[in-house]
Amino acid sequence: MEKVDVGKIMALRSAGWGTDRITDMHVEREVVEKAAASCADDAGMELVEEGADAGGVGLAIIALTPEQLKEIYEKAADIGAKEALRKLEQERKRERVDRTDRRLRNTKLLLRNYHMLKEHAENSVFGRTQMEESALDILESMMSMYDDDVVVESIRRSATRTAVIVSHIETMFALYEAYCDKSPNREADMRRYEVMWDMYMAEDILSAKEIAQKHHISVRSVYGDLKVATERLSALIFGVDGLKVR
Repeated sequence: MEKVDVGKIMALRSAGWGTDRITDMHVEREVVEKAAASCADDAGMELVEEGADAGGVGLAIIALTPEQLKEIYEKAADIGAKEALRKLEQERKRERVDRTDRRLRNTKLLLRNYHMLKEHAENSVFGRTQMEESALDILESMMSMYDDDVVVESIRRSATRTAVIVSHIETMFALYEAYCDKSPNREADMRRYEVMWDMYMAEDILSAKEIAQKHHISVRSVYGDLKVATERLSALIFGVDGLKVR
């Protein structure tokens, strides 16, 4: 008989796995049946073949000792616990990916609306009020919103809120410039910073084609630079865990 873990097969059967489901794990049906019979024989168990039931399926009754039942239950519980932990880790991974994606999306949203928010804050300066809400509090509140218009409106609803976010964006952009200036790959990183500046922050923003001509690169390279720059800026704006590992 093919070498198999008889205990595992018995544990799976005890956990409710049928022969067909076990064979889906690339174990031949004959091997499963022989493993069950072998386990019964080795332990002095009684394997009784009865007549077919109404559906024409033969029934097999296996008598197990208390010790063997305990071992099977423990193995079944171990298998179940490992499967539960695997699913939990998968769910946590999905949540991390989803959170990172939302931060990247919100970073792009803030950049696209930067000039509008800045103008709104400047024109409403006398309408500002004192507030304890920090930039990170406002940014965190954005994470539960999925409609771009709702996100923008949630920031614009007060001049103070808008000013806090605009100031945060400008501060983080300055930090990003400092990071690029001191980078070992300074030439490429400074170009990415300038591409991002020209696209979103400059007084007169440029199109991707105009940026490509200015920096003597292809339009495809412009979008590649924007992707990298956005990921790094997102880590600054939302915190380090906003960084998407490349």
